[in-house]
Amino acid sequence: MKIHIKTFGCTANRADSHRIMQLLASEGHVFIDNPDLADLVIVNTCTVTQTTQQKVLKYINSVSDLGKDIVVAGCLPAAQPDILNGIDCPSVTPASLDDITEIVDSNIVDSNGITAPALYNVPILEGVTGIVSISQGCAGQCSYCIVKQARGKLVSRPVPDIVDETRLLVRHGAREIQLTSQDTSAYGRDMGVKLPELLRAVTAVEGDYMIRVGMMNPFTVIDIIDDIIESFKDSHIFKFLHIPIQSGSDKVLQHMNRRHTSEDFKYIVDTFRNNFPGMVISTDFIVGYPTETEQDFIDTLELLKEIRPQKVNITRYSPRPNTPSSQLRDLPSWKKKERSRRLTEVHHTINRELLRKRIGDTIHVLTTEVGKDNSTIGRDIYYNNIVVKEDLPLGNWYDVKITGSTITYLIGETRKHQTGAFLSGKTI
Repeated sequence: MKIHIKTFGCTANRADSHRIMQLLASEGHVFIDNPDLADLVIVNTCTVTQTTQQKVLKYINSVSDLGKDIVVAGCLPAAQPDILNGIDCPSVTPASLDDITEIVDSNIVDSNGITAPALYNVPILEGVTGIVSISQGCAGQCSYCIVKQARGKLVSRPVPDIVDETRLLVRHGAREIQLTSQDTSAYGRDMGVKLPELLRAVTAVEGDYMIRVGMMNPFTVIDIIDDIIESFKDSHIFKFLHIPIQSGSDKVLQHMNRRHTSEDFKYIVDTFRNNFPGMVISTDFIVGYPTETEQDFIDTLELLKEIRPQKVNITRYSPRPNTPSSQLRDLPSWKKKERSRRLTEVHHTINRELLRKRIGDTIHVLTTEVGKDNSTIGRDIYYNNIVVKEDLPLGNWYDVKITGSTITYLIGETRKHQTGAFLSGKTI
């Protein structure tokens, strides 16, 4: 069967899609890029915001118009199983990861009965980047979030399984390992293990590779911050911290049931920066939460100016079904748009200043992705996004001189381009 798979959402969803592809390919199915030519379309969905949900449903309807059989997997059918009833297409089948292979196989061959646990036995490698899911679900109960309805309570994978998968990926050429989860620092809370223990075990794997630790919530970081700091000192770990604050107002944070304060967030950021000068901080904001006043928003603006994170994800609040905050009166769209614009402008101003300061520096860069127009994308030890306007082999280290910057990335060139004397990339 010729299958096209469309993925919406986070890195965890991307990993799930890869596993689905690899498992079904092992049974003889073929994956193609063009849905028009597919016998079946699998849509791995996200429903974290109303905007994303609308994009997903629009795509499903467009594929339905092509007369294709569709399997809808991921967070949308898990969190909102009735939403697909509104689609006028009898060929749409909702599916969990547990039964997706059986649904596909029942059309042409006997099912092998592959279920979700088997998904974790398939290593995920995109170029030289390996993706390792360390847990599913989360330990929080944020008032606005629908993801827990889709992913459930925290279920962590055993440390040996994650180590074995990492070792296998390194043997297959992975030079960057992305540890993914709904909340990485919550890892192990369900089985008496903590994230630092996992990091120590993973970084003990022999080989030349770097690890990017995924998003960590402040309330699951703060109690184990000293141990996390120690584990981050390992040379295999990128000095990069993704820690969402969501609001600079403690009142709004309390209404969101975030289980941390703005001071907790500042303490965590300051502690990491004191131990790792130059560390890249990434954070998330939700603007226009129903109880957010103008003063609450100003508190958010001031926190952004104080912390000066380099990477910022800004989302306008949208009510999600069956969440506590959906019972509150929503703010007008124009107000959410206006606050989002103001926050984005401040973020862009900060980022321009931060990245322009790097022009002229020479940075050690690991090439990880193929860029556009014969360029190559790489990362330094702080996980800065660096575009080298040369076609370079992936998985190598190069000394790159920064020659320019944009709002989101640095631009550079290798010494080969600067001097005419080729600088060999160090294979890692």
